[in-house]
Amino acid sequence: MTCNELTVRAHEMSLAVKTWGDPGNPAIIALHGWQDNAGTFDRLASLLPDFYWIVPDLPGHGKSEHRGKGAEYTLWAYCPEVMALADAMSLDTFILVGHSMGGGIANLLAGLYPERISKLILLDIIGVVTSALEDTVMHMRAAVQQRVEQPLRKAGLYSSLELAIAARAKRGITAEAASLLAARGVKQGDDGYFWGHDQRLILKRTLSLNEEQMALFLQAIDCPVLVIASREAVVREAVIQKRVALVKNIQMEKLSGGHHQHLDGDVGAIATLMGSFLAQK
Repeated sequence: MTCNELTVRAHEMSLAVKTWGDPGNPAIIALHGWQDNAGTFDRLASLLPDFYWIVPDLPGHGKSEHRGKGAEYTLWAYCPEVMALADAMSLDTFILVGHSMGGGIANLLAGLYPERISKLILLDIIGVVTSALEDTVMHMRAAVQQRVEQPLRKAGLYSSLELAIAARAKRGITAEAASLLAARGVKQGDDGYFWGHDQRLILKRTLSLNEEQMALFLQAIDCPVLVIASREAVVREAVIQKRVALVKNIQMEKLSGGHHQHLDGDVGAIATLMGSFLAQK
């Protein structure tokens, strides 16, 4: 299946975008996870060739532009950029796929724009990571103090591309999977190789949704939803079940792989589940 590289101006950001397949096929916009990039869907897209895959490096990730000075990387900040990407690609409606952080963004968008999302597929996430309402002040103070008191750390330097890949693999994925991410994520400078995502991604969040707010977004989703969870689900099982109960039309599946199972696990099993779900009328 043919892969193309595009640069798309979306909202106020320049996005690097990978596409696979025939633009005449049903469109999928796929959103990657935190500190990952569009390479995370390379294996999965190749197994579902009857769709037109549109996969951006989200701002601050991969080959896309970083946010300007003083900006923050909240989930909702990505929403205008994804919708602007859909507009730039002339999509009235589209299928939305999201992994981890990308799944959180996809959840918000499916609630905000139910008329434009035809189906929603969530990989090892449902909803977003929330905070208790009563912890709001404490969390915001900690985030503000971090920005005031701690200089932003510099990206780690590695003497070779192989060492940069090995460092990413130590964070829970295979070396092969890390290599796919490195193709877009690792840059070479005068002093060595480094992962080029914006270091502000590691800062504490100044504000989070609480469960009550998250519930409103889940209840607003009109399209069919498929959740493929892993044995290492990032959200607790009890929370998952409560959130699943809020969605009108949802199918829940669980596989034995890890959090990046769409990249380094049984990708064929995930593609089969997705293909069956997408074939449903």
